[in-house]
Amino acid sequence: MYPISPIFNDYLKRHDRHFIVKCLIDGVEYTSANIVDFSIENILAAGEEFEIGTAIPSKLTLKLRLPDAIRPNAQVIPYIGLSLDGMTWLEAEYPWQDMHIPWVAGSTEWLPLGEFYIDSREKINEVWTYVCYDKLITADVAYISQLNYPATQKAVFDEICSRLGFTYDSSVLINPGYMIQAGPAGYTCRQVLAYIAGANSASIYMSKDGVLRFKRFTAGAPAVFQMTTADYVRVKQTNPIKTYTRVVVTYNTEDGLTYEAGSGDDNHTLYLENPFMTQAQVNNLLVALNGLSYLPLTMDARGFPQLDQGDIIGFDQAESRSWLDTNTAWQDTHIPWDGIQRYTSYILRQTMSFKGGLTHKIEAPSMSEQQSEFQLEGSLTQQVNRLNQNTVRYGKPYYGVTHSRTEGIVVEREDHLFKGVFNGEELTFYANGNRALWFDIPSRRFKFSGTLEAVDGVFSGNLSAAGGTFRGDLQAAGGTFRGNLSAAGGTFSGDLSAVGGTFTGTLIGVDGTFSGTVRAGRVEGGEIIGAFIQGADILGSRIRTAASGDRIVLDRDGFVFYDSSNARRVTLGTNPSANISGHTYYNSWGQSQGLVYAIDYELHVMGNNGLRLGANNGVITLQGPVQFANSVSGLNISSISGLQQELTSIRNQINTLSSQFANHRHSVTLPTHNHGNSANQNWGGTFTTSTP
Repeated sequence: MYPISPIFNDYLKRHDRHFIVKCLIDGVEYTSANIVDFSIENILAAGEEFEIGTAIPSKLTLKLRLPDAIRPNAQVIPYIGLSLDGMTWLEAEYPWQDMHIPWVAGSTEWLPLGEFYIDSREKINEVWTYVCYDKLITADVAYISQLNYPATQKAVFDEICSRLGFTYDSSVLINPGYMIQAGPAGYTCRQVLAYIAGANSASIYMSKDGVLRFKRFTAGAPAVFQMTTADYVRVKQTNPIKTYTRVVVTYNTEDGLTYEAGSGDDNHTLYLENPFMTQAQVNNLLVALNGLSYLPLTMDARGFPQLDQGDIIGFDQAESRSWLDTNTAWQDTHIPWDGIQRYTSYILRQTMSFKGGLTHKIEAPSMSEQQSEFQLEGSLTQQVNRLNQNTVRYGKPYYGVTHSRTEGIVVEREDHLFKGVFNGEELTFYANGNRALWFDIPSRRFKFSGTLEAVDGVFSGNLSAAGGTFRGDLQAAGGTFRGNLSAAGGTFSGDLSAVGGTFTGTLIGVDGTFSGTVRAGRVEGGEIIGAFIQGADILGSRIRTAASGDRIVLDRDGFVFYDSSNARRVTLGTNPSANISGHTYYNSWGQSQGLVYAIDYELHVMGNNGLRLGANNGVITLQGPVQFANSVSGLNISSISGLQQELTSIRNQINTLSSQFANHRHSVTLPTHNHGNSANQNWGGTFTTSTP
């Protein structure tokens, strides 16, 4: 239930309440002068019974009287408040410090009813009707994870929320020990969010302030809102009280594989689908839900906009009868003395409509006991179910195999490591998203991109390269080739060892390993490890002095030096985008400690932690002006040659001048005068000053 102020709560219960509304659409405010009416549907259970693990977007249908249409996907935030025009000082029995009511507005605070986005529109006469959904609708996109699996459900949940721009509050509690074993391929982000919520005894909804929240369910939870008989128009009980004592989770819908916990018949069993749950999680779910009860009902209430889907409400119902009409045994008769029976139920669906006033419809559906036990199927339903079981469907994965109208047969791992596409126009194998082996229709040839490796090192038949022909006998036994090997533009991979052979043309290695001495005009591609190459122009992607341990690696990004523990210690390279080049130095844990790099007109020496300049025997010479951008410590006066002598000389001069000034005296002689007035005494003489 969304929090509201005491005055808002009190005025909701008054019979003379008067609602006021407004809408913010892309930051522009529209008032009741433009708003004809609107309705908001909040659904937590889309089926005919209580559900858990759902994530259903809320729907806003808004009618506005406007001359022009509002742009697609515009943000719409409806607000509702209560007018305080008739409020007197005697009625304002609220703490002054808690009342945030403007003097002029004459209304309560504005209660947001959700954040929605325009999906469709139509115009009838001068009125535009907009159908809008909240942000959960944006989660209907395929989920492609970048995590390493197994991963925690919390990590998966956070990745999806970060990608979609969702924020959530403290109600989202995910067991840190719950894991997802493999990347959930073939599911949307909304499905994955709902599955994670279901495993943690919750459903998902977007709250009125646009924040994602969990609605958690537990047996015996108290009501958050209590209604009297004056707070609703009518209530209809649709079935007896529903109670759950057993949980059955289908984790494989194709083969009908399930986990279950608890005991009870179908009428007391909660069924759900969740491919991520385990038996232990189902057991924990039963602990939370065992004994959960609610009254199935349909209620027309007076309108309480602070209520959320999933809230537990309590309500009173008058069920008094005379003693003559009571024919049950005394011990089996549970009738309150005031004749008011008190019930609790869940808001599984609610619709709030505003048309000058606010109406509120609440539903908590359930199937009857007979429907739960005996689900009769007609002949058409039986045929449809049989087709669903036996028919291969488009887009449905079968052990990694899916069928598509656009791609035909697709075979793909959940982590997207490999993929195969087979149809009348394409026969392709992909590795890490790139074509590895395919049939090129224009050339009528199979083409391969990658490393060609034979398990036993033996190739039979004629071996011909695309740009050259191999002549003579080509024999490989343990990687040794005998005879003359000639390649023009050929590509060799694997272990290539020549004993007395001569190579002419261009030798290209793709992940190949070359041993012995290679004498050639040019060596291209591949990886060269510890080879002696004489008189060659080497064009390749990477060169290593050793496969591991102490080594130097040269690739297109520069030099890298590794120590015996395979820790990176020094790199040398350039960064064209930043227009810099230089060295970076690392400690034995591979952590960067500093770098030396050059930019236009400057050379930088940077230490990530400390920086020490020292000379064991010689002298450090700084040529040119020196500028310190911060404080200097550890530099003593005696450390600077001649500075102490110069400062002592300056101090002695200052002391001499100070002594002379302190002992200085002088005299002043003034002539006799009376300032031009004969009545004054003549005055004058010689006067000596005192010391300062």
